[in-house]
Amino acid sequence: MADRKLTKHESREAALLLLYQKSLNDGETQELLDDNVEEFGLEYDKNSLKLVNGVLDNDQMLTDIIAKYSTSRSVDRIPLMNRSILKIAMYEIVFCPSVPDVVAINEAVELAKEYCYNNDKVFINGVLNSFYKDKLKEEKAAGNND
Repeated sequence: MADRKLTKHESREAALLLLYQKSLNDGETQELLDDNVEEFGLEYDKNSLKLVNGVLDNDQMLTDIIAKYSTSRSVDRIPLMNRSILKIAMYEIVFCPSVPDVVAINEAVELAKEYCYNNDKVFINGVLNSFYKDKLKEEKAAGNND
């Protein structure tokens, strides 16, 4: 664990790096975490672990959502880093009501700016915004049915 309090962005970034590495290496999460701390000085916190475990526990559902909203390419053609960013944001939108949806989307775009190609951030923003708009429509429709 980090010796200092991480920003939420830093927590997401640590989760991203772990999820990306997990997608390349089928090792145990704790082993990958220990290796990253030792080799690269990775700082993480309980929020990082919550995101990693939440994404891993709901991986198939998050992948299915990405597949539904990725109209220009199949999930297996989305680079692993992009998929990891999308999964973190989708997880926060679906399972973390304390995180505003627009914040999850903005953070995903910020991570994409740091770790992806320029056109990838546009793709990530488009997928997440399409999902967000449908979620808003569903919430509005549910509110009208009450």
